[in-house]
Amino acid sequence: MRDFIRLQLKLKWGFNRDNNKASAVMTAIAALLAVGIALALVWVLSYVLRANLIVTAKRLSVLYLTVIMAGLTVAATSMQMKRLYRPGDLLITARFPLSPFKLFVGYLLLNYIDLCVYSAVMLLPVMIVFGFAMQCISVTYILGVLLGVVLLPIVPFGLSIFIAIPTVYITSFLERHGIVRLVVFVLFLVGAFMLYDYVLTVLAQFFIHRNWEEGTLEIWANLLAALDSYYNPAYYLGNVIFFDRFWLGFGVMVGGGAVLVAGGVALARIVCKSLRYKALDMGDGRYTRRSEVDGYSSSRAIFRYSFREILRTKTYSYFYLGVAISTPVMVFFCNRLVTMVGEAQIGKGINFGASMLVVAVFMAMISSFAATILSVEGKNFYITKLTPVPYRRQLLIKGLLNIGVSVVALLISAVVMGSLKFVTAVEMVVLVSSQLLLATGLVFNGINLNLANPNLKPKANGEAEEINITYMLLIGLAIAAVMGACSIIFPKVLADGEIWSYATAVALAFVYAAVNFLIFWFTVDKKYQRVEA
Repeated sequence: MRDFIRLQLKLKWGFNRDNNKASAVMTAIAALLAVGIALALVWVLSYVLRANLIVTAKRLSVLYLTVIMAGLTVAATSMQMKRLYRPGDLLITARFPLSPFKLFVGYLLLNYIDLCVYSAVMLLPVMIVFGFAMQCISVTYILGVLLGVVLLPIVPFGLSIFIAIPTVYITSFLERHGIVRLVVFVLFLVGAFMLYDYVLTVLAQFFIHRNWEEGTLEIWANLLAALDSYYNPAYYLGNVIFFDRFWLGFGVMVGGGAVLVAGGVALARIVCKSLRYKALDMGDGRYTRRSEVDGYSSSRAIFRYSFREILRTKTYSYFYLGVAISTPVMVFFCNRLVTMVGEAQIGKGINFGASMLVVAVFMAMISSFAATILSVEGKNFYITKLTPVPYRRQLLIKGLLNIGVSVVALLISAVVMGSLKFVTAVEMVVLVSSQLLLATGLVFNGINLNLANPNLKPKANGEAEEINITYMLLIGLAIAAVMGACSIIFPKVLADGEIWSYATAVALAFVYAAVNFLIFWFTVDKKYQRVEA
């Protein structure tokens, strides 16, 4: 079993020389950027609350400990589901010279080891930044944080074993009903975004006006008091870190966690055994059925297939279609926040520029997935070469589908901004036309990039290749920044600045779209033929 655990750890955490170095670098940059933003938010929020509330460092720390513990519980639940109940290598591990019980224990140990790594990565930076913001850094505090890193995984690990059991049945239902799964994800995404927007708005209000809106301080004081209670496991972890009623916190974390783990393991073993036997008895589930595209034209069949592929693929259905559906709501909150901050720093009359910036960013987020149009085919790519439809038309249809998704999100967002008087009728026309051209350019730029850098290695469930998405997202964000900056600055520094900002936005988007479309049109066949399946 030791060799099995060592092999699994190497597969997850070891360095593979075959990995794409550019992909690793881009992933590292994106991760560092996300971590930097999160730590900056922790420092700012801690500093502001310390300056305006009579609150101890221990009580405020429970807020972050609760968020981290909740995040670790979600991560642990996902790991339990994947390794215990839905292992992708079930048919292989069933033939290992290990008893089912040893495999079960091995996977539990792997999950706990991974959770310890996540605990260190999440807790150490946050608590160090928090310590500096609260001016409570000391040798005792550092020792408490290090001890907290060791104790933190116990409760999330024990809770996750219980939570994973009903979750695996719920997700099985959702996977059979893709629309329901997508709706649940969109609701979760919008809710999380609204909460994030609330925190940023509160901080922006404070730094702009140097005061709080009525009732805001009371809300935060009540929230911190509610979290810093005996009912919250993070309360006891805070006791350990700050050596405040240390043995109570230590005893509850170790003793309570041990009871959770013991009970969860006993229950999970029964469920795991049942689900694994059921999965092995079902075989590969092959069956025959009449094609759903019989009698369709070739173009309509490709369009339908591409759309169904979006719904079937988790990366697409969640982070592509889900983001597109929730874009109007997120555009509203982002636009309101950017406009509020911009008016305080620059002055009135930046609504159009703020709207241009926000919508362009979301167009970049949605359209960046066009950079996987080819890669998502994976091992089935050879079928597209055998399909009696010209390569150009195949990709053109798929590109139009991506553009269509962006256009629907754009039009609804424009209606929201227009009805709420963020933009005038003329500005709405300019905004829609420029962003339609931008989305078109981003889609064809993504296709061109994917043709030049396809990754056709087999992927689980046809998941999208991330490196091309990252490249396109960076390109899209750069263009969005230029369009937004021109739309904000030109009216302030140029005569007839509004007209210049309109013309610049449309012209820039038009040139970008035209260049990428022409590159696609005249090079697609040659590039497609060079791609090896």
